[in-house]
Amino acid sequence: MKMKLTKFQDLSLEEKKEVLNWRNHPDIRKWMFDKNEISLENHLNFIQNMPKNRIYLKAEDLGVINFKISKDTVELGIHKNPEKKRVGNILLKTTIDYAFNELKAKKIVLYVFKDNIKAINLYKKFGFREVDKKDNLIKMELIKNEELKTGSPKNQKIFWGIEENGE
Repeated sequence: MKMKLTKFQDLSLEEKKEVLNWRNHPDIRKWMFDKNEISLENHLNFIQNMPKNRIYLKAEDLGVINFKISKDTVELGIHKNPEKKRVGNILLKTTIDYAFNELKAKKIVLYVFKDNIKAINLYKKFGFREVDKKDNLIKMELIKNEELKTGSPKNQKIFWGIEENGE
């Protein structure tokens, strides 16, 4: 079953407020580049004036995923609903699927704070590899069709929903 993803522009005002509350929660905000609280006015203006190369999606009640698109590469951002536990796997799997299958990306890039060990371990579990370090950030990437680092190739294909003929 696929997770329902809704573009920020299509959210109701209540849903937009819910996403803002997640983003402003201290447990989420501490991992953001901009650690300041965002006002409702700024949040709504951002959604209304979203650049064409950016996609922000609400993943049901689990969290938010966003993409900055540049040719065949997407830069990924993700944060979960702070009230939910153990949703990283499903959010990241959904994000990777969307990037490769809907956006037709060949590579996903992300930046993570070096002390966010939980996130780094999750990304590595899904096959992301560290490609650069600068100050307190680690740049990681995942190339399309790279296999997961855990499990047999057959199990990996089943996990990703790929049939034996590769489709």
